[in-house]
Order: sequence, then structure tokens, then C-alpha cells
Amino acid sequence: MAEEPLAFPFDRDDFRHELVERHGEICLVARTNLRTDSLHWEVVLVQRHPAETIRGRSYPAREAYPPDSAWGDAGWTYTTLPDAHLRVRFLRESPDHSRDAWEAWWPAHTKRRPG
Repeated sequence: MAEEPLAFPFDRDDFRHELVERHGEICLVARTNLRTDSLHWEVVLVQRHPAETIRGRSYPAREAYPPDSAWGDAGWTYTTLPDAHLRVRFLRESPDHSRDAWEAWWPAHTKRRPG
């Protein structure tokens, strides 16, 4: 059976998540606070889960948003779209997505350091 794709838009924890662009496993997401309308950007690496049963409930093979525990390794938050685009560019260009690879890559691509 085919993997169930990550569906956008979705609401979670008082935020609306809307897909801006996707490149394979890399997603740029606009995240709007549903209470204040403030907007920030998230760049995420889609997680893949096999079909499984959790607490008696069956789930198909599916894509998922990274959990909070993966932030910094599979998800990043930015307050500006240009900074988010820089992370997307890095992820597309570099086969190594590690923090060390980012630290080596970004100085040659910007005069300042985004988060």
C-alpha cells in the first residue's frame, strides 16, 4: 500500500500550517498563530512511519511532521522568509543535513547568520 502523504493545511496547537513549497522530503511551511495572526516560517524534513498499531489503533504507512524532540535536526523555525529559504537551499544542496554541515555552509552563502 502507498504511503499516506502529509496533508496541508492543518491546525495544531493553535497554529495553522500551510505548505509554501516542497522539494522531496523538504517542506517550507507558513505557520500562523490562530489567536494573534502572527506568522513565522518552518522548514521541516518529512518523517516517514511504517504501518503500525499504537495503543490498539492501526495507522497506515505515512508521512508526518517532525516531533518537537527532532527540532534542530529535522525542523527549524524562522521569523523571516529569506532565512527560511536559506535553510531550504542548504538542505537541497547538501547531502549532509547535520548542524556541523550547516555551520560550514552558511558563511559562504550569507553575511549574517540565521538561526
